[in-house]
Amino acid sequence: MRDGELERIATRAGLLTQWTDAFGNPQRVAPDTLRALLDTMRADDAMPAVPPLVVVDAASPSFSLPVRGSRAQLQLEHGERRDCTLRSRGNRIALDTTLPPGYHTLDIGNTRVVLAASPPRCFSVADAFGGNRKQWGVAAQVYGLRRPGDLGFGDFTALAQFAQSAARHGAAAVALSPVHAMFYADAKRFSPYSPSNRMFLNALYADPRELLRQTKQVHAPSLIDWPMAAPVHRTLSEAAFARMIAGELPGAGDFAEFRRTEGDALARHALFEAFDERGQPKPPVDSAETRRFADAHSERVAFHSFLQWRAAHELMRARSAAQAMPIGFIADLAVGVDPNGSECWTQPQDMLIGATIGAPPDALNAIGQSWGLTTFSPSALHRHGFAAFLRVLRAAMRYAGGVRLDHVMSLMRLWLVPDGARPVDGAYLRYPFDDLVRLVALESWRHRCIDIGEDLGTVPDDCRSRLADAGILGLDVLPFMRSAAGFLPPKRWRANAVAMTSTHDLTPIAGWWAGRDLDWRRRLHLFGERSETDERDERVRAKAQLASALARNRSRVSPRATGERVVDAAIDYVAASASPLAIVPIEDLLGAVEAPNLPGTIEEHPNWRRRYRAPATTLLDTPRVATRLRRLARRGKRS
Repeated sequence: MRDGELERIATRAGLLTQWTDAFGNPQRVAPDTLRALLDTMRADDAMPAVPPLVVVDAASPSFSLPVRGSRAQLQLEHGERRDCTLRSRGNRIALDTTLPPGYHTLDIGNTRVVLAASPPRCFSVADAFGGNRKQWGVAAQVYGLRRPGDLGFGDFTALAQFAQSAARHGAAAVALSPVHAMFYADAKRFSPYSPSNRMFLNALYADPRELLRQTKQVHAPSLIDWPMAAPVHRTLSEAAFARMIAGELPGAGDFAEFRRTEGDALARHALFEAFDERGQPKPPVDSAETRRFADAHSERVAFHSFLQWRAAHELMRARSAAQAMPIGFIADLAVGVDPNGSECWTQPQDMLIGATIGAPPDALNAIGQSWGLTTFSPSALHRHGFAAFLRVLRAAMRYAGGVRLDHVMSLMRLWLVPDGARPVDGAYLRYPFDDLVRLVALESWRHRCIDIGEDLGTVPDDCRSRLADAGILGLDVLPFMRSAAGFLPPKRWRANAVAMTSTHDLTPIAGWWAGRDLDWRRRLHLFGERSETDERDERVRAKAQLASALARNRSRVSPRATGERVVDAAIDYVAASASPLAIVPIEDLLGAVEAPNLPGTIEEHPNWRRRYRAPATTLLDTPRVATRLRRLARRGKRS
């Protein structure tokens, strides 16, 4: 096949054959890359003539369908029926009526389609609060929370306690890292952003002692040893499950109802876990061999369903504790999943098997990034009525008043790397942005859930403005709010973004001020093409610029100030921003110097293992933290 024809086929499949890198240089995707990615997407050719779901604007519904006729029957979601006139507008068909937001059925002759009618924007912070007063919240790592009787890591019981404390201090929200289902049989895989299945929960966060009524103290380390802690959880969970099945513990009826309600999706996830704990290859999910395994190991499938029941029960209880806050929990929806996990095995028809997502080369990473994750096939989303996307979106919103969409640029495009290729040898794949954003807005109102898009890094030119138009908040983080002239004044931060001092992937403010991140990079040889001297000289300049910016915000800070003083001033700075919601991670409230995660490392740095020192019930009550929370609380009075 000639290169020109190859590029035309790739373009029709949604691949961008040309793109502009982070330095403004035009790039062309190599033919071998296009062939490899098209091979990965080879099953995406059979598109139905009439898709099962069409996304429309509720105020002016129009769509493209290969149907003829001027009359249609419309049945609204709540049951009302309407006769409609169809009007042709070029290659599109328009209805002569507005629609209430929701999922409605349209019959045109013998053709039936579901219309997802979207409101103009997402549910907002002002909608949640009932006014325009600026709000604030805290970000926490669930595993880092402490409580008496825990198993050496945080859980949903500790989260409920923390939510009550945050509400008592006046917080509007508690933002969490992902709590998606991981690999229960392999505790070495514990990064929350590399989940097994985003429709279900991390079973380790369910407290088995709550059923057993055990209170024996377990050693509570400062760093979690997941491979040591997980077997203790399994032993206690096995005991609780056996006693419930034997009728010695309550809940069997609720558990049975949970299994009926969650249906095939839960059964398949539990079946994956049953396979996984035996370490044997998994045949296709719908194969006869898989059905025989399910029959032979029905008790193990029930056990893993039991774990999800307990996790769901306890997270729902934590959500109830969080309802004292106007927003409550802000869940985090990971951009992708482990290709060897439950989500890919249970629904391979929806996933891009054979390629991983990542990022092209930029100023910070000259060879690009491959994250070892995969995600939805865009054409499969169309073919199956966006069902897979809606499942994970609804799962995230079920327990939350907000959702952070990790790497929100994935709604528009993703950097796709063929398995085995270098990250630089990838290409961008387009996604149906308008449809996905409208579905986010629709589900946002149905769940009364705000939406935040993590828009850090390389962002397409018009992505942020289009997200803002849809009411999806961006993310403004202090270390990145800087130009060549210095740090942007708080009032120049976006009014359609969440303001933060730092994130889980950044060193906290006190650590940044002390150069703790540079110390780690020296220890692990992570400076890349720039020398350590250059990086430390740049940090000296950045500190001077930050000190100047903080001083202009009426904070007395010099480049020689202590880290604690800078943290106080940084919180004041973020609190003064134009954002409707400011969020400060616990690490900054505590004045910590170590980050939860150091990107680019696995075992070299204690990622996702650090615990907070004080119990969840009193973590926010120490004088230093309480004072910083009062600084945040003043932002509402200044708005």
